Amino acid sequence: MEYAHLTGKRDADFQAFMAEYAPYEAGSTSTPSFDTPSFRILMECWRESAGDEILPDGGQLRLAKLAPWMPDMSKLTVEGPYDIRYRLVGTRACERLGMNPTGMNLYEMMDPSIRDTLARSFAEAVTRPCGFFGRYENVHTSGRHSSIQSLYLPLKPLPDGTPKIIGMHVPGEMIDYKSPLESAAIATAITEFTWIDLGFGTPY
Repeated sequence: MEYAHLTGKRDADFQAFMAEYAPYEAGSTSTPSFDTPSFRILMECWRESAGDEILPDGGQLRLAKLAPWMPDMSKLTVEGPYDIRYRLVGTRACERLGMNPTGMNLYEMMDPSIRDTLARSFAEAVTRPCGFFGRYENVHTSGRHSSIQSLYLPLKPLPDGTPKIIGMHVPGEMIDYKSPLESAAIATAITEFTWIDLGFGTPY
């Protein structure tokens, strides 16, 4: 079932990329216990919408239940191994970053020391499929350096086979201030990472 929704050149690209890099090494769980309401609700909506399908369609998620947290959500497409494209970013998430990254490549915004491993982790999420949760640090355009936690879950791909991911983001404490940036820096440090088994295993 791996790569079943990837076609043509992208299929070969993903296989070569996944052979070269390893996903983030971390533990896993099939029964995540979140103390954050938005993560619990998104996980519930994902499972309810998936039903007997491998992945839910993003349009089937119960938006009424997710409404209070939609400004903290994002949708991404995995266009290629090094191209994780923001397709929709909530208003609160944009305000925290100090910019609207819609249309931008998340890979290029991540810290160079970890971005290949994280891109490999996104590739794992859409090909296995599985989800993941992380606590990490961002530097916003203002220079504000703060912690954040995110939950990422795969969605049914687009008609052309392009994989989709939905994310929920919860801000944490401010750490300090750095020099202002033209573009926000994502995942400058990772403090926690957990794979979520959606019924198809995880890499570790």
